[in-house]
Amino acid sequence: MSFAKPVLSYIDSLKPKKSFTQSAYAFKRLLRYHRKYVPSIVAITVLSVLRSYLFTLEPIYTSLIIDDVIIGSNYEVLTYYLAVIFLSGAGFGITNFLISYAHGRMAQYIVRDIRSEYYSSLQSKSYSFYDSVQVGDLVSRATMDLQMVDGFLRTWIGTVLNATFSIIAIFAIMNSISTPMTLASLVPMPFIFYFTTKLWVETMPLFRNMQLILGKLGAYIQQNILGMKTVRIFQKETEVVEGFKKIEQKFVDTAISAGRIQSIYMPLSPAILTLGIAGVYVYSAYSIAALGSTLTVGGIILFARYMIRLTFPLRDLSMLLGTWINASAGLERVFEVVDTPRSVSDLPNAKDVVIKEGKLEFRDVTFGYAKDRPVLRNVSFVVNPGERVAILGATGSGKSSLVYLVPRFYDVDSGSVLIDGVDVREFKLSSLRRQIGIVLQDVFLFSGTIRSNIAFGKPRASMEEIAKIAKMARIHEFIESLPEGYESLVGERGTTLSGGQRQRITIARALLMDPKILIMDDSLSFVDSKTEKEIQSAIEEAMKGRTTLVIAQRLSTIKNADKILVMDNGTVIEFGTHEELIAMNGTYKRIYETQFLDRPLEKAVAEVGGA
Repeated sequence: MSFAKPVLSYIDSLKPKKSFTQSAYAFKRLLRYHRKYVPSIVAITVLSVLRSYLFTLEPIYTSLIIDDVIIGSNYEVLTYYLAVIFLSGAGFGITNFLISYAHGRMAQYIVRDIRSEYYSSLQSKSYSFYDSVQVGDLVSRATMDLQMVDGFLRTWIGTVLNATFSIIAIFAIMNSISTPMTLASLVPMPFIFYFTTKLWVETMPLFRNMQLILGKLGAYIQQNILGMKTVRIFQKETEVVEGFKKIEQKFVDTAISAGRIQSIYMPLSPAILTLGIAGVYVYSAYSIAALGSTLTVGGIILFARYMIRLTFPLRDLSMLLGTWINASAGLERVFEVVDTPRSVSDLPNAKDVVIKEGKLEFRDVTFGYAKDRPVLRNVSFVVNPGERVAILGATGSGKSSLVYLVPRFYDVDSGSVLIDGVDVREFKLSSLRRQIGIVLQDVFLFSGTIRSNIAFGKPRASMEEIAKIAKMARIHEFIESLPEGYESLVGERGTTLSGGQRQRITIARALLMDPKILIMDDSLSFVDSKTEKEIQSAIEEAMKGRTTLVIAQRLSTIKNADKILVMDNGTVIEFGTHEELIAMNGTYKRIYETQFLDRPLEKAVAEVGGA
């Protein structure tokens, strides 16, 4: 239950927000996606007019059969009347099919466009965006939420047009039969409008919350599937399942609340119309008996049938409203992500800049993930072209945050990061990152072939280039030993490979870009000493001429560095060569001496108070 507690607390904090503004804005924005499909809309409109016309024919000719054939005994016209009824019914079915097809086709394209925009926005989001979102929730927005939108798009234009044309035609025919009765039939309409509006107001926030809960549920499921090994190691299967059930119950409770409101209000409209029809029969009997009306039996039945048929478009509009309530909730969640501004983006004067030397400078840099909690404070140092700098510090000292500022995963709060004297904010992001090779601490491989993973940043790389880089990363021989070689599949997140193998593939991926600056974030943490020596010697030549920042985890990394940067609590406390720092007789010397005891470097840092 502890796993689900944060999710349950979030769900409990949800407050119904009865806002038409959000829903209206979502609808207005949805209309923009229809602009590309005007021919489909025109076709649906023409077919809807035809369908509405055909919809009105059958009651007319049925009443004529009653008056002319059954009562008037004129059997000569029966065949004609029946033919019209049959053909209008067949035509109605055909137009329904064509409208449904055109609607479905257009809906698929519009949902595709929205989903593409959504996914494109995810690709352009700043690194900080992913620090505060759950992947399962993002997936839920792209799938379940847009599925709701698809359901609305498949019917809405045809439903609105059919309802509009049908209501106009029905009232025109009803008025031709009896104006007083037509005016009387309008009496229930304000009540129907009131209860329909009431239904919208009461259920819209509940459906919105249902979509939010589904998103959290998806995130919870994904989190626990990815962590299944940990769950089983600690025997938390029962606890995880109980957490799932509690979140699911929140969804069920919200759905039941929405269903209860619908069950109250939705039957009211048909009930009110039924009373209206009963009133028509009473008035008809009175007008014939007391007022000498010329209404025929067929005319009375025709009027009553049209009042019944009036419920069809009204019912369809009511159902469409319910569909829109669901769709708008999902659409708002999708647009919420699309509209989230980027915290890091190209400045108006940004340009493509070629890194010629690779000189790197941090100039009085302060940075924090939250404005009031800086993780780097007044950091200043210079790395000359081609130098390799080992960054040393305990967990939480700011090492990763420091190197992430170079490719502008985040922007500094104050100060500046410069490459060859140019502020990185003056680079176009594509230009900057194309010239920086990065091996992240969290090794990630895509579900695909080894070749596609190595060539991810350079898809058109030749096989010779890929093999050459793989040899540098000491992974070529292993790849060649596989039955499929470079075309071998690695599985989701590279699960078919060992940690060291995944690490070397990511190193090859970074080196293939031939970067001027290379960042290795904890990148040797998954390899053994023998493999580390192989990689170190193999990439030594590749690193020549490149400015390299390496977050240090092992003594060998430090010894091979040109300079060493020691961090403590977000500040640089020592910076220089190995000899210079040893001579300072400070934190680095104590760390170095402790490391000779063959303990992990970060543990050594913590023991000597380095961070």
